[in-house]
Amino acid sequence: MAVIKDVAKRAGVSPSTVSKYLNKPAELTDEYKIKVEKAIKDLDYRPSSFARSLRTQKTNIIALVVPDIVNPFYSEIYNAVRSAAYAKGYTTILYTTEENLEILELVLTQFSKISADGLILCFLDEDEIIQRFKEVQNIIPITLMSWDINNTDFSSVIINLFDSFYHSAKYLLSLGHKKIAYIGGPTVSRISKEKLAGFKKAMLEENINISEDYIFEGKYLFQTGYQAAMKFMQLNECPTAIVCGNDVLAIGCIKYLQYNKFAIPDTVAVIGFDGINLSYIYDPSISTIVIPIEDIGREAVEMLINKIERPGSKNRQAIYDTNLVIRKSTKKDAPIVLEI
Repeated sequence: MAVIKDVAKRAGVSPSTVSKYLNKPAELTDEYKIKVEKAIKDLDYRPSSFARSLRTQKTNIIALVVPDIVNPFYSEIYNAVRSAAYAKGYTTILYTTEENLEILELVLTQFSKISADGLILCFLDEDEIIQRFKEVQNIIPITLMSWDINNTDFSSVIINLFDSFYHSAKYLLSLGHKKIAYIGGPTVSRISKEKLAGFKKAMLEENINISEDYIFEGKYLFQTGYQAAMKFMQLNECPTAIVCGNDVLAIGCIKYLQYNKFAIPDTVAVIGFDGINLSYIYDPSISTIVIPIEDIGREAVEMLINKIERPGSKNRQAIYDTNLVIRKSTKKDAPIVLEI
C-alpha cells in the first residue's frame, strides 16, 4: 500500500507538499495540486483518516444533507461528493431531512455525536431549515448546493434554475409548440416557484397565455408525473409538449403516455431536468437540462475543506451553467448516445 513518501516521489515533490495537499490544499498552487492529485490517482493512495484525526483532532468526516433519497438525483450527488471527499481523505455520511424540522433536529443531534468536520447542504428548500443551519454554522463549517444567488450567508455552489426552465420552454417553442404544459414540485416550495417562473417568462415573451389547466404541481415523484399527464391528455385541447420539473416527473409522464398509445414526440414532446442516468437509459431517451453533478460535488467539497482549514475565510459563490441535451423524447431522430 502506497504511503505519503511514495506519492511525493511519484509527483516529484516533497512529502510536506503532499501533506499540505491533503490538509491545506488552498495553500498550494494549481501546478502542485495537479501533480499530487495525479500521483494519488496513479498509486491509488488512500490517506488514513484515523491517523490524521489523531494528529489534527479532526474526524475527517463530511456530512451531506439532502431532502430525500427517493429521487435518484440525490443519490448521484452523494456519489459525486463521496468521490471528491475520498480523494481528499474524508469520509462522507449521508442524512435526509424530508424537509421536516423535527427530522432536522434529530439530524443535528447526530452531528454532535459523530463530530463531523463540516456539512454540505444539498438543495434544502424551506426557509426554516436553512435558518436552523445558519444558527449552527459558527460551530461547524457549512457549504450549500443551492439555487439562491442572493444567499450570501454560506459559501455556495449555485445552479440557475430560472434560466434553465426559461431555456427548456424556449427550446420547445423553437420546435413550433404553442400548447406547452408544465409539471412542477410542491406549490409552497421556493425551488418549485423559481422553476415555474422561468417557464412562464419564456411563454409570456411569445404572448402565449398560460392556462391553469396546463399547470400541475405535486411531489417530485413518478406518480405525480403520471397523474399530471393523465389530466393533461383528458383536456379538450391537449398539450403538444410538456416541461417537467425533474427527470423523475418526466419518466412518470412518459409512462402514462406510453401506456395510452400517445406517440412521443410526434403527439407529445417531453423534457425533463437534472440529467440523471435514467434519463438516457430510459426508452425513449429523455431530453433534459443537465446539471454538472460531478463538477458541483467536487466544488462543494473543495469549498467546505477550505472553510474547515480556514475558519475565518470569506464566503464565496460558484455559479454553474446547465446544458440542454436533446434526445428522443423531443426529437424523433436524435442520435442514440451511450453516455459513460
